[in-house]
Amino acid sequence: MKQYQDKIFHVISNTHWDREWRFPFQRNRQMLVDMIDEVLEILQSEKDYRAFHLDSQSIVIKDYLEIKPHKADLIKKLVEEKRLFIGPWYVLPEQFQVGGENLLRNLLIGHKLSKQYGRVSKIGYSPFSWGQISQLPQIYREFGINLIMFYRGINSLDSPKAEFLWIGADGTEAVSSRFSTMPRYNFYFYIYRPVIHNEFPFDLEYKWSKGGVPFHFADKSLVDEDYFIIDPIDGYYPENIKQQVEKIIEDQANDFTTPHVIWMEGHDSSGPNIKTVKLIKDIKKLFPELKVIHSTLEDYAEALMNSVDVKSLRKVYGERRSSQYDKRSGNMYGYTTSARMYLKQKNFEAERWIQFYAEPFNVFSSLVGRDINDNYPEIAWELIVQNSAHDSIGGCSLDEIHEDMMCRYKQSIEISKGVFERAVKFICKNIDLRSWNSSSDSSNLFLVSFNPNQFERNEIVECFVDIPKEFDKGDLIILDKDGNKVEYQIKSVESVQPVLEQMIDRPMYFDMIRYNLYLYLKNIKPFGYNSFKVIPQTQSTNQPINQSISSTSL
Repeated sequence: MKQYQDKIFHVISNTHWDREWRFPFQRNRQMLVDMIDEVLEILQSEKDYRAFHLDSQSIVIKDYLEIKPHKADLIKKLVEEKRLFIGPWYVLPEQFQVGGENLLRNLLIGHKLSKQYGRVSKIGYSPFSWGQISQLPQIYREFGINLIMFYRGINSLDSPKAEFLWIGADGTEAVSSRFSTMPRYNFYFYIYRPVIHNEFPFDLEYKWSKGGVPFHFADKSLVDEDYFIIDPIDGYYPENIKQQVEKIIEDQANDFTTPHVIWMEGHDSSGPNIKTVKLIKDIKKLFPELKVIHSTLEDYAEALMNSVDVKSLRKVYGERRSSQYDKRSGNMYGYTTSARMYLKQKNFEAERWIQFYAEPFNVFSSLVGRDINDNYPEIAWELIVQNSAHDSIGGCSLDEIHEDMMCRYKQSIEISKGVFERAVKFICKNIDLRSWNSSSDSSNLFLVSFNPNQFERNEIVECFVDIPKEFDKGDLIILDKDGNKVEYQIKSVESVQPVLEQMIDRPMYFDMIRYNLYLYLKNIKPFGYNSFKVIPQTQSTNQPINQSISSTSL
């Protein structure tokens, strides 16, 4: 091993924590609380245990502290001391199945929460997404993140070495790493499991004779639940260290362009083990010529950036969707793109309501004097972002999980619709319509058309115009602000009695005639509106509008 004495092997203790996947969130959180309890215990009791990474997300801290709020100060202390690492993400997203604004809000919320509990880990650690969008280097750079680490979407054909230069869609360049063999869990499978459990990479069956007190429910209502080991074996198999260290070095030590080699000690839903300290010490005893350190992603990133020769790196361009080639890359699981398509459709709907209606019109209403100092939009976005976790939006989890997601989408859409409604009501109240009033028409019926897009619109829209029965004459005329008649075509007419809500009185109702119209609207300015006067009349002189014009809804 003397040929590797110039290398530095960074052991990174971490987890990959899916907020919901094999278990619904509330069940999974109970495992999360147990795991973080163990993390805090080890970090307090063992000074040589360098640090633990919570998988580049911050929502796990929020989830934990809702159960154990008295641990907030301790968590903040450990985060500030760089022994517990959180962020920069809020949740671990699937990048291709949500909108771009969703990803930005994810990072924004993640930064905000991480700062609240100490600091943000500024590493572009993104091994969770099934592929990487072409704008990721640019997005990370804007958040002050320089090193990107992922393996799904790139393989050793794209980049023969672990480090490469990724050029994004806008030309932003970022030093990136695809890890190495068995990328984000190499130390875990090569060394940790053989030494701690006498289990090797592809050992999946747990023999009953091994012991450890397995526990399982036998009654009908819980028989399908998992088994658990409630008294784990206190094992340690140092005889496996030599062969496994030699194996991992043989398979990957020459995969790096710098002296710094990354060894990741973590797996799905895994937690810390205080024996990691002893394991690293025993490796050093067996291989005194090797520099093995219990490190952090930030220390590794700094060492890598200080020693890498950027000019010599393989250049890789744009969107990363290379499928698995060898053990240095990952499967794309492309079927998740179409799995449970109703989730993708509802995500689009939720994003549309908050991004194109609620938020912009909320701001517009503030420009005419409305107080918008509240958290409605933030709550709506947070619910959507929670659903963007890769196994959630990917549709590859339990039915119960996706039922929870639909509830979050429903709540987000309800909030967004309410925000939009309140904003538009305030704007309409402040539109000066006094010039429309005339002694010959006492109905005072108006229609306002809003354009939520950044371009002018001329199109047919479907709308519903209610005429109070006391004013209805069987037809109507619609005038624009210049007194010109607006073309329309009646689709149907019916009698309705919509509820009237007002805070200072009990709910009442209006007695109305509802005209379902196709209305030809012209020259609606970007992010603007046009007002129209609606006048009941006895006989229509309106000609049918040109149906060749594409129609949409208001």
